[in-house]
Amino acid sequence: MDMPNRKVELTVCNPRGGPEATPMDSPSPRLQNLDGKKIGILMFSLWGLAETLLPQLEDALKKRVDGIEFREWSAFMPEESREARLKEIADYSDGIIVLLAFTGTSSARTARDAVYLEKLGKPVAFMVTRPFQANAQFIARREGLSDISLVAVPVDSIPLTDEIRGLKLGEKAADDVIKALTQWRPQSDEVNETADSTLTFIDRDYETAREGMEKYFLQHGWSDGLPLIPPTRDAVDKMLEGMDLPSSHVVGVVEPGGVEATVENIAVNAVMAGCLPQYMPVVAAAVEAITDPAFNLREVQCTSCNMAPLLIVSGPGLVEDLNINCGFSTLGPGWKANSTIGRAVRLVMTNLGHTWPGRNEMKTLGSPFKFVPLIAENETVIRGAWESIRVAEGYDFDQPTISVMPAMSWQPDIVQPEPPTVKRIVEYIAKQGRVKHDRLVGNWGMDNLVVLCSATFDCIRREGYSRLDLQKALYDAIQIPKSEFLNGRDIGELPAFHRLPEWIREKCRASSDPPVPLLAGPGNIRICVTGGAGPYGISYISTFGYGPARFVTKPITLPGNWKDLLARYEGWKSPTVK
Repeated sequence: MDMPNRKVELTVCNPRGGPEATPMDSPSPRLQNLDGKKIGILMFSLWGLAETLLPQLEDALKKRVDGIEFREWSAFMPEESREARLKEIADYSDGIIVLLAFTGTSSARTARDAVYLEKLGKPVAFMVTRPFQANAQFIARREGLSDISLVAVPVDSIPLTDEIRGLKLGEKAADDVIKALTQWRPQSDEVNETADSTLTFIDRDYETAREGMEKYFLQHGWSDGLPLIPPTRDAVDKMLEGMDLPSSHVVGVVEPGGVEATVENIAVNAVMAGCLPQYMPVVAAAVEAITDPAFNLREVQCTSCNMAPLLIVSGPGLVEDLNINCGFSTLGPGWKANSTIGRAVRLVMTNLGHTWPGRNEMKTLGSPFKFVPLIAENETVIRGAWESIRVAEGYDFDQPTISVMPAMSWQPDIVQPEPPTVKRIVEYIAKQGRVKHDRLVGNWGMDNLVVLCSATFDCIRREGYSRLDLQKALYDAIQIPKSEFLNGRDIGELPAFHRLPEWIREKCRASSDPPVPLLAGPGNIRICVTGGAGPYGISYISTFGYGPARFVTKPITLPGNWKDLLARYEGWKSPTVK
């Protein structure tokens, strides 16, 4: 007798936290025409592109419009004076041209400014190269504008100044700019997110239903491409055992999507990543760190710079309890805690940040830090010779912490000859630090990280250097001549000029070629001792600086049932060779 067809239902929690709920405003009314109008120009000036494009555009507009006037402002402005500057632009202008967005950072940052100007009642023509239109539109929606008037500059990469002239990009864009300021109308709102809190996948057996879930998540940009654990209600409830906070508690807001990272939302993504319940305090603290405004998550997510958060756990008891690898191959596979905690944070950034490469996550190459970005401080090596990272960051010795670093690079090196002196170690680290200068002063004064293996640290310890001693030595050594610092430019041409303190500007104005420090002070260098024994390894990890984005440390709060939790979910330890 034939058995009736049976189906398996797999019901899982939505990892997206629901669609973004920002109240939407309509763009400002368009002008009837541009005759005799004052047009403000907000310029994102980098590599001379806007300066090359603008004269072409202004000449073309003057040929088409009678009595049009222009005035220029730089899009590089201190955050504390941003609103006042934008109001100044709006007060002068009948209409505004924002140009030129050609990177993830510039399209995200200037989209925010364009929205603000539209909300002040001034029509904006937002000029952006083709690949960054979607990012600009996403950020505009995040800022509460139903749509934004884009003028697509018809190039797929950063144009050279000669190409701007040869292709006559300003001339070609003039008609579109006029339409953007006079005829453009917002398009219908399209939001593809499902608001359902759960999703059900039905198939002939569990494995096939799970495959259906994986395909759906992947097709909708909810996956990192690796196999996912289904976030069923039971699995999420089990994950919530790792927190004393209520499931509705908001840990932070994940940019650029603007979704609230509740304990529940974090738990859903932690399940998908393969975390154990006892990892939840670390994941939640990491989410708190990346959503701290000092970390500047929106631009970290949207930038074209190839960076990603690097997580550092400090606290020997917690490292031991969770079997976090801080020895050989600490930044590598093989340990469930290292791999899944970092993966959970990445899934939170994707799913609650509503990001996807090419849409609003615009990194040209990406970064391996997106996969396993968790290491731990090796305090067995430190042996009390130095204070730990958490103590250096202002926390008590008994308080475990997690630090998050917006990391741009990973370039290990071995200091020679063996055994090296501190002087030699500083020389090697300083070489890397000088190479990481971005030539546009965008990352001047930002936080950077030095990683030392145990043998290198022993050399430093034997010579009696403290953490602060090494920081001061590195600050003094990581300097370059003014001519190299300015990269052939005048100090007034640098887009990040306003970030430099007056004493640096005075140095740069000098007629000689003095050395200029690349760090604002010794505290800009964080130092982590980690990894296994062996050759005298070092690495200088530079940072994204156009945000700016800072090194952020948060406490890890363990639940009251900690010991019981560890006992209940034991057995997931990798062999650790010390």
